[in-house]
Amino acid sequence: MGNSIKDNLMPVTITKTKILLVEGNDELNLFEELLNDLNLNDQIQVIEVGGKTKFSPKLSGIKSMPEFRTIVTSIGIVRDADDDPISAFQSVCSALRKNQLPEPNAPLVTVQGRPHVTVMIVPDRNTIGMIENVCLESVNDDPAMECIDQFFLCLENKGRVLADNQVPKARVRAYLTSRELLEIAHFEGIQHCLNDYQVRNPKSAAVAVARTHAFLSSRYTPDLDLGMAAKKTDDRYWRFDSPVFDNIKRFLQMI
Repeated sequence: MGNSIKDNLMPVTITKTKILLVEGNDELNLFEELLNDLNLNDQIQVIEVGGKTKFSPKLSGIKSMPEFRTIVTSIGIVRDADDDPISAFQSVCSALRKNQLPEPNAPLVTVQGRPHVTVMIVPDRNTIGMIENVCLESVNDDPAMECIDQFFLCLENKGRVLADNQVPKARVRAYLTSRELLEIAHFEGIQHCLNDYQVRNPKSAAVAVARTHAFLSSRYTPDLDLGMAAKKTDDRYWRFDSPVFDNIKRFLQMI
């Protein structure tokens, strides 16, 4: 399996019989961790396409590889709904059609063929949003979320209103900042005493990094590491046992 293609400077070599195409590196890290959680990482290879408009050229490149014709039996594609889940699904179907691949008639419906194809729109086929919405919903009961709500309300009152499609990404950045502050402070057993938690300034220069991330979350292009947050081995940030991940897990098991 030595052949490879290069798209957006990211080399790809097909190594598994099932492949999952995702938008970018954050999604790649997140879904790799989900597959590991489901014990499916040895069956499904995650490949990032480099953006929601890149599914068609990526599929074209992958389809041209000898490994695709000889070993690939199933393809999964996951795409954010953004502000129009119907349009997002149609866009994926268009990419499949251009590459003469099986085209499902609805999300989460597997179309048989060589290969089988299953598409998921996130959060779901009827809801606007993105993978960030799902991650945030999984930690909705975290005490930090109330502070984050107040933070963005304050920004709105100060005249800094984010575009709708930037809000979930900014809230993810703010939530991850809250976790950074806890780690920097070295509060052992913090989950057992959150109700008594008092805000402090950790005696560490690293607090400037967390404050910078909080500030960046208020800007129009917040810096994300959503996927790496899923790979935290000591204290994973996103709660994969939350029911909000059930549809995604079902999709992965369908591939």
